[in-house]
Amino acid sequence: MSTKKSKIQTRALIAASLLVASILSSVLISMISNQQESFWIANRELTPGQQIAASDISKVQVNISAISSNYIATDINPIGSIVINRIQRSSLIATQSISSQSESINSAEISLMIRAIDLPAAVLAGDRISIYLLEDAESGAFPSEPELVLSDIYLGAIERKNSNFGSEAAITIAIGRDEISDVLRSTTYGRLVVVKLNG
Repeated sequence: MSTKKSKIQTRALIAASLLVASILSSVLISMISNQQESFWIANRELTPGQQIAASDISKVQVNISAISSNYIATDINPIGSIVINRIQRSSLIATQSISSQSESINSAEISLMIRAIDLPAAVLAGDRISIYLLEDAESGAFPSEPELVLSDIYLGAIERKNSNFGSEAAITIAIGRDEISDVLRSTTYGRLVVVKLNG
C-alpha cells in the first residue's frame, strides 16, 4: 500500500515540476521576446548625399525580437554620417544606408530657388529628378537647346512659397562638391527646370 502511495506522490511531484518548468519557460520566452532596445529613426526623408544632422533623427523603443541586427542602435552616433541609400521618413536607419568613410563624404547640400511653373506639382521630397537649364534668349535670337545640369538625383527637401511677384519654391539637393560651382553658375544664365523621373 505504501509503495502505491509513494508512486502516486512521485508522479504528482514530477507533474508539478513539469508544470513549474513550463510556466518558467513561458515567462522566460515572454521576457526575451518583449525585450526592447533604443534605435534611431529618420524624422524626414533622407536622400543619398545628405549629411545627417541631430534634427534629422530621433530615438524609438523597438522590440528587438521583431527586427534584424542590421539597424543602428542608439549606442552608435550617426550624426555627421552621409546617407548612401534612401531612408524613408519614420523608418529605422539601416547600417548599410549610411557611411562615415571619408571617400563617401564628397558631397554637399545646396538650396536652389525654382519658379513654380518649372517645378512639377506632384514632385515630393525623396523623388528622383533631373534639372535642366533654359538659357535666356537674346532679343531676336533663336533659343538655345535645354542643357542638362544635373541628372538622376534625389530631391532632399522642397518648400513652396507664394510672393507678390509670383510663386516660387526652394528645393534642397545633395551634389558632389566639385559640382557646386557649375550649378550655381547655371542659375545666372536663365531658368532651372525640374523634371521628375518615374520608374
